[in-house]
Amino acid sequence: MRNRLTLLALFPAILPLAGSHATAATRTDIPSAVADNPKDFWRAVMEGFYGPYDRALKCWVGTVDGERQCMRPHRLDTVSGDEGTRYFVVTGGYALGEGNAHSDCHACAGSLGLIVLEDGGDRLDLVARNSLAEPAGAWGAVPPEEGFRLRQTGDGSHGWTMETGWTGQGYNLGTTVVYGVAGSDVIELGSIPVYADNSGTCGDGLGACYVRSYEIVFDSGAGGDHYDIVMRRTDEATEGPDGFRVPFDGTALKYAIPAEAEALFNQ
Repeated sequence: MRNRLTLLALFPAILPLAGSHATAATRTDIPSAVADNPKDFWRAVMEGFYGPYDRALKCWVGTVDGERQCMRPHRLDTVSGDEGTRYFVVTGGYALGEGNAHSDCHACAGSLGLIVLEDGGDRLDLVARNSLAEPAGAWGAVPPEEGFRLRQTGDGSHGWTMETGWTGQGYNLGTTVVYGVAGSDVIELGSIPVYADNSGTCGDGLGACYVRSYEIVFDSGAGGDHYDIVMRRTDEATEGPDGFRVPFDGTALKYAIPAEAEALFNQ
């Protein structure tokens, strides 16, 4: 049984892509025709990147970086243009413990796979991917499907935002994590604080209650490979500035959160 990811075996040929997406892409063994049927598409992707389906565990099982993973389809978005169609694939699951145990404690992360595929003639090309099992989320699971959004993050570029958060000691915190393509990798471009409240530790002599809430918008006005982010205060907020600009640092490949925003959410 194949349960270890072997890229050389799965993707033996390196071919260039044309147009604005020009970059080295890796030809997969996944037929392009499966894209017409979601069930066939997901089966081919999961088997190609992880391994065979386990009927008992109800997931596709493979080994990533020495750890067995139980992975399932999570979300699929497509972007079509003159140069073809790109498929933005999100998979979710968890690491298998001894006896195939699932650790689902509050602080236990799930496993997140992010994969970008593209039309490549008779077979799909792999444009970029993350580690295929990046720690994310809590309670042994990644954030729900609706917590992910495909966004245009630059001229001709798309990436994901993932909503995640933390609750404890009377506080609720929310973060938007931005993922994008850098060469053949999907990487984290920034972790933007967007929400905080103290609803469990305020009022009745415990101090004033507050809600700090922002949405993020990718500002296409200046163009470029990576748009700056604008944090806009929402109607839910009870305090905080109207907004912040979060510039992209092209050298570090990260969004540089301004000190004022950091201070607001670290109080």
